[in-house]
Amino acid sequence: MNKKLFYVSIFLILILLFSGCAGVTPDSDQVGGDFYLCENLLKAYYTALSNRDYTQALSYCKPGGVMFKFANSMWDLAIDYPTLYHTYEIYEVYNFSFITSLMISCKYDFSSTQRDIYGGIYDTNYYYGYTGLFEKVNGEWKLG
Repeated sequence: MNKKLFYVSIFLILILLFSGCAGVTPDSDQVGGDFYLCENLLKAYYTALSNRDYTQALSYCKPGGVMFKFANSMWDLAIDYPTLYHTYEIYEVYNFSFITSLMISCKYDFSSTQRDIYGGIYDTNYYYGYTGLFEKVNGEWKLG
């Protein structure tokens, strides 16, 4: 009987230990993988916009989020002005932090260049210190 009680108590202790960890924000030193995933997600999003692959850009976003709406507005502009487009370049992504265990924020610097299909370059704007938000949706990181 004591052997059975011992195994049940070990089982209950393990359950308590693992269930208590679910609400704790992870240590940023131990989750570099999530930060790298979010950085690559951000770069892939702007690459898809630069290539005018708006469906791909939307797949990186949380439906209804700010970045989702931005990609849709760029798609609308592409329909209205088919000879003009923007290219984007990410220069630096930094200051990653967890807001909750399911949300990450970061800062990034990038540029936007307006071009036409004939090779003309009209304007380049530089943006510094933009905030990127990521949410875990169905187990996958998405731009907020």
